[in-house]
Amino acid sequence: MNRLLLVLGALLAGLVIAGCPKQIPQPEIDAAKKDMNDLESKKDCAPLAYAAARQLYDRAQALLKEERYEEAKTALLAARNQAAKADAECQKKREQEEAEARRKAAEAQAASRAAEVPPPAEPAGPAAMGTVYFPFNASDLTEEARATLAQNADYLARRPDTKVQIEGHCDNRGSTEYNLALGERRALSVKAYLVKLGVAPDRMEVISYGEERPADPDQSEEAFARNRRAEFKPLSP
Repeated sequence: MNRLLLVLGALLAGLVIAGCPKQIPQPEIDAAKKDMNDLESKKDCAPLAYAAARQLYDRAQALLKEERYEEAKTALLAARNQAAKADAECQKKREQEEAEARRKAAEAQAASRAAEVPPPAEPAGPAAMGTVYFPFNASDLTEEARATLAQNADYLARRPDTKVQIEGHCDNRGSTEYNLALGERRALSVKAYLVKLGVAPDRMEVISYGEERPADPDQSEEAFARNRRAEFKPLSP
C-alpha cells in the first residue's frame, strides 16, 4: 500500500512539473533588442566589441528558437555587456577627438592672433647705422666709436646687398681746406675699421663735407662735438 502511494506521488509530481510552461525571458529580449538597435551606430568606432555583441545576440536568437531559454537569457546578458563596452569605447574616442579638435582650434586661433601682430619693424636702410663721433682735431677712433662701428658692421653683414657712403664732417674751427682734409681722414678711418671687421671695401665709398653740413649750427662746445662725426648714407644699387 505504501509503495503504491509512493508511485502515485511520483507520477503526480511529474505531471505537475510537465505542466509548468517554460519561462520566456521577455524583459531580457526587449532590452537586448534595444541595445542592438543602438549598437549599429558604434560599428566603426568599436568594431571588436560590436562584432562580439552581434555574435552573442545572434546566438541568443538561435537558443530562443530551440526554447533553451536560460541559455538564451545568459547570451542576451552577455550581448548587452558587449554593447555597453562598445558604447564606452565610442564615448572615449569621441572625447579624445573633441579634445584634439579643441587643441587644433586653439593652435589655429593663436597662430591667427600671431599673424595679426606684425613683427617689430627692422630698420630698412643704412639710416639705422650709428653715427661715429671724434675728438677735436682728430681722426682716431674712440672706444665708443669702435663699439658703434661693430654694430654697423653687424648691420651690413645681415644686408649683403647694401652699400653705403661714409661722410666725414668737422666743426667750423679751422680753414675750409683743412676741414675737408680732416673730414676725409675721418671717413677713411671709419672705412678701414669696417674692413677690419669684415665689410667688403667695395661696399663703401668715402666723401668729406668738412664744415659745410653741420648737424648743429650753434657755436658751443656741445654743438662742435655733434659736428665732429662720420655718418652713413645709402648708395643706389
